Amino acid sequence: MTANMARSMISAEFLKLRRRRGIFWWSLVLTSGTMVAAFTTLVILHLNDPGHYGPAGGVKNFTGSMEALIGLGGVASIMIGASAGAGDLGAGVFRDMASSGRSRITLFLVRVPGALLLQLPLILGAFVLATVASIVLAGSDPVPSATLIAQYGGWVLAGTVLELILAIGLASVLGTRATTIGVLLAWELIGARLLQHFSFLGDVRKALNSTAIDSLKPGGPDLLPMSVAAAIAVVVCWAIVALAAGAFRTRTIDA
Repeated sequence: MTANMARSMISAEFLKLRRRRGIFWWSLVLTSGTMVAAFTTLVILHLNDPGHYGPAGGVKNFTGSMEALIGLGGVASIMIGASAGAGDLGAGVFRDMASSGRSRITLFLVRVPGALLLQLPLILGAFVLATVASIVLAGSDPVPSATLIAQYGGWVLAGTVLELILAIGLASVLGTRATTIGVLLAWELIGARLLQHFSFLGDVRKALNSTAIDSLKPGGPDLLPMSVAAAIAVVVCWAIVALAAGAFRTRTIDA
């Protein structure tokens, strides 16, 4: 496959996702929309009662906005990834694409950069909004340092990109967007969090994707701390397994 063909296929994947207006607009609401709403609320509270509510910016509100972004941005990433992974099957066009002579593995792999082209601008846009607001609206409070901003940026990107890849892989295996979104949300919000508190599992809990992402958070986690290198290794392993499962299913599925 030539570079031009790869670019063409990736662009096609991006356009298919971009045309899904519901996915795009809800993802925008969950990312930048949430940041705008949160800081607007903080500004109003501060203006109405400055003695009780501090400035809308500063380090504290920056870290809070990042925690909100990795959570809601993760939901948006799951939605985008599920659509990328199962969109062709759901639309009934995968059979035609598979019979065109293109490698099925290639058809799967181009879903990842295609989805990233939609997801990354949404996440980065929300991150920039939160960062600028935290600095401009800090008042007399300390502003986040460049190091802290970079650390939180890496943490948010690691968490949301992993969710995207997991969703693409699982959706390619299951062949349905709705089930993929439901399963991943249940895992992230309930399943993984419960397992983290099962002490009898010991260090096995460090193999959870949620534990690894928590360990990459600036300041470290309160539960199950692990080294940055180990956390990155766990994240990479989860991504590889998801991609391998999705590629295998795409190659073997009866279109």
